[in-house]
Amino acid sequence: MKPLSAIEAVTPAIERTKQQLFKPFRFWYWARLAFIVFVTWDFSGGGGGGNLNIPSIPLGEGKKKQDFSFLAAPDLSWGRISEYLPWIILGVGILLGLILVIMFIGCVFRFVLFDSVLRNQCQIRAGWKRFQEQGFSYFLWSVCLGFSVLLANLVLIGGPVLGAWQMGIFDQPRDHLLLLILGGMALLFLMISLLVTGAIIGVLAKDFAIPVMALENVGVLVAWRRIKPMLAGEKLSFAGYIGMKIVLALGTGILFGLITLVAMLLLMIPLGILGVGVYLLGIALHLEWNLLTITITVLLGAVAVHIILAVMAFISVPPLVFFQSYVLHFLGSRYPRLGEIVFPPPPPPPTGSSPVPPGPEPAPAV
Repeated sequence: MKPLSAIEAVTPAIERTKQQLFKPFRFWYWARLAFIVFVTWDFSGGGGGGNLNIPSIPLGEGKKKQDFSFLAAPDLSWGRISEYLPWIILGVGILLGLILVIMFIGCVFRFVLFDSVLRNQCQIRAGWKRFQEQGFSYFLWSVCLGFSVLLANLVLIGGPVLGAWQMGIFDQPRDHLLLLILGGMALLFLMISLLVTGAIIGVLAKDFAIPVMALENVGVLVAWRRIKPMLAGEKLSFAGYIGMKIVLALGTGILFGLITLVAMLLLMIPLGILGVGVYLLGIALHLEWNLLTITITVLLGAVAVHIILAVMAFISVPPLVFFQSYVLHFLGSRYPRLGEIVFPPPPPPPTGSSPVPPGPEPAPAV
């Protein structure tokens, strides 16, 4: 079939989204896709937040001065820090490991998302087992891409800054004001260029390498070799795709950001009533702020945050399915293996049926 342009792929993507999500509406299908939104952090709607302040309420009727000594700032001298340095290193290592685990889970579920929208059925467990190998390959590639962008920024931006510092330019900034302004602008432009380049490479891999990896059961490097001829042969088409996706992302971000904002305002009403109820209950029971009550408050706050994230994930399902459908139609018109599924041929006419006998001849005219 004729390759679809970036604009031509929008309409069938919208139609596919409506068919999957609303014709008919399937709650559990939405819920599974919302789970994918959560684990991949692909929230398409905007959201805002505020400060959650715990008021200094006079719990205990002022009978007893509250003891917040356990919240006192610790001694941050190097001698004190060195005592806890092994624990600090261990904590940083655990945090880094947790981030990498979350990244790996998100990479695997990118494939589950692709397969769900392609097959019109979301199978969480089966998809997790099926795509772990491809997800691990994509995870390693994503980590390497992130470190490459970081290293490029350190060398190309940190290098000149370090050189200027060693030359003493920052000691007398007024004497080198023009150099600092022009150099700062150049380094800022270079940093933005590096970040944008890394983001574009990441989008191309997420949108085009993942389908090849999922359908052909290959690694990310083999998938890049598959899509490289397409990218080289249709530079303008893929550049138009990136531009169109930016426009669509801005549009859907504004639309679903407003929807999310309204939903959050409505959700704050019952959560606020519940919070006031807990507050009044604490006053009635003459509770005091201590480690236990603060821990319970933090846990209740965590539950509220997860409820808010669940609502945001549910709202983000339509744009999630739309953008994945957009990829399917744009790439499927160029990648035959995907196109066979996205654009199935019409069923052949029935064969072997007995021919229809001819009708009686018309009577001769009188």
